[in-house]
Amino acid sequence: MVRAGLGYLAADTGQLAAATQAEYLRELEQADAVLTAARAFALAGFTAGQGYADDADYSARSWLIHHTHITPGAAIGHTAWAKRTGTHPKVLAALAAGQVSESVGRLICLWTGKLPEKFRDESDELLLAAAAAGLEVEELAALFAEMYERARGDLPDQDPGRDFADRGVKLATTFGGAGVVHGDLTPECAEVLGRVLDAPAGKEDNRSQEERYHDALAEAMRWLVKCIVIRHTILTWVERNFGYAVARAYAGHAEGGSEAGATATYVRASLGEVAAALAALTGEPHPLATAEE
Repeated sequence: MVRAGLGYLAADTGQLAAATQAEYLRELEQADAVLTAARAFALAGFTAGQGYADDADYSARSWLIHHTHITPGAAIGHTAWAKRTGTHPKVLAALAAGQVSESVGRLICLWTGKLPEKFRDESDELLLAAAAAGLEVEELAALFAEMYERARGDLPDQDPGRDFADRGVKLATTFGGAGVVHGDLTPECAEVLGRVLDAPAGKEDNRSQEERYHDALAEAMRWLVKCIVIRHTILTWVERNFGYAVARAYAGHAEGGSEAGATATYVRASLGEVAAALAALTGEPHPLATAEE
């Protein structure tokens, strides 16, 4: 019955008027939200009863991959919603009623999941009401930022240097080595990554934003690997030609410490020795190296 209804909705609507198409798209988003809630509740029950074990699978995620033939990334998304049936019941209820889109509901869960549990339900309710009132994602984010700061103020005994557990990245590889990345980034990490991804594109660049973001990330990772290799090569050359102490100082390692090793206790490189190594590497004279000679 469900598939028959979805099959009807999948008919070509290209000949409909724009206003009708717009309403159709709005209805589809509501249907997607309801479908997300339905799947989440079904999967939560399936997981609680360990139904996946009947097919010799070790987890609900594994079962989804093997028996519904979805990608690991999609399976992670489905199981995340199943877990939210217990931690964010008000968001799931709003999805089931078609009152909030799946994407906004997911953002709300990610945000309020950073808060102490005692604030979660109330914060979910406030953000859902704001979304229903028409606030855009940027405005919802600003509203949550206020909630976050108030929640921090209500925790005077908490270590002020400890932030909420709000970071994590998952990488799942698929056929041929392709990957799916899911991440929850700190503001600092998001800012740095945003600068990398928003690198200016050429005038004749016909790539989509998603393609540009992918290519910018790939290029940044390639340069990072090159820098690591270059650094290792340089330090190896310095150690071979000037000794361990100079190489350690050249790398900028602090003296002492639990990882310094016994050798570093007895050998030290002077500033002039490090300058001499730099001069030899670059082929240019260094004033400190000259001063030490």
